[in-house]
Amino acid sequence: MMILRRKLVSEMIQWAGSQYWDTAWNPIVGCKPCSPACENCYAKALTERFGRSFEPRKTKQRPPRKGVVFCGNMTDLFGEWVNGLGISPEEFIKRTGEQFRAPTATYLYLTKRVDRMCRALCNGGDPAYEPIRNNGFMARNYSMHNHYFGFTAENQDTHDWRAGYMALNFPTWANKWMSCEPLLGPIDLRFSGLILLDKPAYDWVVVGCESGPKRRPCRIEWVESIVDQCRTAGVPVFVKQLDIDGACERDIEKFPAHLQIRQVPWAKKEGAE
Repeated sequence: MMILRRKLVSEMIQWAGSQYWDTAWNPIVGCKPCSPACENCYAKALTERFGRSFEPRKTKQRPPRKGVVFCGNMTDLFGEWVNGLGISPEEFIKRTGEQFRAPTATYLYLTKRVDRMCRALCNGGDPAYEPIRNNGFMARNYSMHNHYFGFTAENQDTHDWRAGYMALNFPTWANKWMSCEPLLGPIDLRFSGLILLDKPAYDWVVVGCESGPKRRPCRIEWVESIVDQCRTAGVPVFVKQLDIDGACERDIEKFPAHLQIRQVPWAKKEGAE
């Protein structure tokens, strides 16, 4: 059974803006649909708006070394086409872990292809630790402790399959998060019928309605349920945007008071807003 890795309430950072990252890094641009959440893909719409094909292609972007970096917000870095572009997901994980060992930034990854992500982490990740001396005792310093690997769950079915697979195959040394965006239905964060947990086993949960002109409805009670489950479990939760009066609302001041919560699990950097 997986163990919930808690954060004390005092350690949960309240983020200032609706976008929970500072900058994006896309070594690949383009993706292929694989689930209901892909129907109104903002990345596809944005690419096609500027007359570009959304077929996956490599770029020459260099990874940022400061701030919170979303790795692949215009693609799925664990897509089945990645190898065809001359990039191995396993090697990608290994190289990023080695290159970004120093905690100068926080790196976020998000996929709908949890099987490929788990294989890449288990084959390319570095679960070993470097012993360091800290106040007279030895502490573990995982080389990828500043990397967060997440998956999308838009409804109960996608949650149960992806979370169930992660429960059995996700390495214990890695940080795990979940994005319920776009939220298209209610979700019980327990692993229904596979592994029964009293509390969700995540380091962080993000929730939000769909955006864009073709957005599908997201009931406020669906968001409330996820927030309540996370609060009960002591898991940081980030409410990104809400469906209010038929519009996508990002201004946290216009959220219901009990949903004005934007927590992140990493330590706040000096000078950050």
